[in-house]
Amino acid sequence: MTRLSRPALSQRFPLPLPPKSSTAYINPNAALDLKPGETDDEFIFNPVLTLPPAFGSAYVGESFSCTLCANNELPGDAERHVSSVRIEAEMQTPSGTSPLELRQSEEESPSLQLKSGESIQKIVQFDLREEGSHTLAVNLSYSETTMSKDLSASSGRVRTFRKLYQFVARPCLSVRTKVSSVPNANTEDGQKFLIEVQLENLADGTIILKAVAFNTKPAFKSTSLNWDLARPDVQHSSCPSVAPRDVLQIAFLVEQRIDGPSKEVTKDGRTTLGQLSIQWRSSMGDTGFLSTGWLTTKRK
Repeated sequence: MTRLSRPALSQRFPLPLPPKSSTAYINPNAALDLKPGETDDEFIFNPVLTLPPAFGSAYVGESFSCTLCANNELPGDAERHVSSVRIEAEMQTPSGTSPLELRQSEEESPSLQLKSGESIQKIVQFDLREEGSHTLAVNLSYSETTMSKDLSASSGRVRTFRKLYQFVARPCLSVRTKVSSVPNANTEDGQKFLIEVQLENLADGTIILKAVAFNTKPAFKSTSLNWDLARPDVQHSSCPSVAPRDVLQIAFLVEQRIDGPSKEVTKDGRTTLGQLSIQWRSSMGDTGFLSTGWLTTKRK
């Protein structure tokens, strides 16, 4: 049997605790993802680790992560024994199929028996890079041995089964860009351009922009005109949050280097400036990354 789960951060309230002398007492700090006394003001929800009742949404730019769990649910006095459990997984995307590397917390022997009530857990991670339907295909194989009354193996066979988990990857951010030349700036100091960007949150929840940068070609340099304008070398705690369907305007000033290399010009006379990179974090703690194509000037 396999189960698919994704841990999430959501708001919960503590239950009444039994006395510390009781065997049922559990320190409430064990449920927190931070040490006692530490806080993270950028998290919208209370940092308590729980499991969501449903799978949720998946967005392009984020990493799909889940735990695959194979459980031996035979009773303890069963005559059948399970061993050589093997889990394989692959992700089917609109453009093709990719085998997945399964990570485990500790080394496991393939010949080790899986006793009644025990389980094997594997971690799957996959970077979502395209929109559309995705299918996580999981193959599980194991050896089933029937034991006789004198505890000797009387028969055995290999069993396999396959389970499919489908979800749709949707865009999290809509990015619109505009490149314009700065008037009266085409002097001997080099050309200057203004990059205007409009970001719209298409997700179901609020996201927090961690970093937005414009990576230029060697012939240019960029200056952020956003919240990090005063101290671009410092990580700011006041990163903007964008609610669902809200729009945020950002901008960059791109200047040509005086003693830099020559500009890259396309066949139709466009000058290649650079590309925009965006990093964000959702209200559930998932991190995302998006990079645009190369931005160019208008055709001459």
